[in-house]
Amino acid sequence: MPLLLARIDDRLIHGQVAHGWGRALRPTLLVIVSDSLRADPDRADLYLFAVPEGARGRVVSVAEALEPAFRNEVDAERTILLFAGPEDALRLVEGGFPIQELNVGGIHHAPGRREVLPYVFLDDADRARLRSLQRLGVRVHAQDLPSNSSHAIDSWMGEAT
Repeated sequence: MPLLLARIDDRLIHGQVAHGWGRALRPTLLVIVSDSLRADPDRADLYLFAVPEGARGRVVSVAEALEPAFRNEVDAERTILLFAGPEDALRLVEGGFPIQELNVGGIHHAPGRREVLPYVFLDDADRARLRSLQRLGVRVHAQDLPSNSSHAIDSWMGEAT
């Protein structure tokens, strides 16, 4: 099975992911790739409670996600990969994990971030990481729900730099 969805969403597993994308894609595995969440099992468990029925969830570090056994697991399942922000996604791709397409589904307002779409707020570091992913051959687009339009990166960040 190919990877169904790689998505940046700072809320990780929540209604849009579990129900919106879950109903459309029918995943059997939802994986949060996050070094900080992997180091905090109690906090990780809170996110995993939202995994939809019929699927299982895991939290892995970037290093664990780069192991061949993990790649085999992703390939054997109907998998959604989730990232809290662009940093872990970039580290995973730089490490050799083949993400061809990355959905930016929700990066919410925080100090220093500016709105580029109603559900995407970026600071300069986020912009640089997303551009780096694009330069590495990842098709980056924004889409909050599968029923809504997809927006290519250049439509909300301007021309590639």
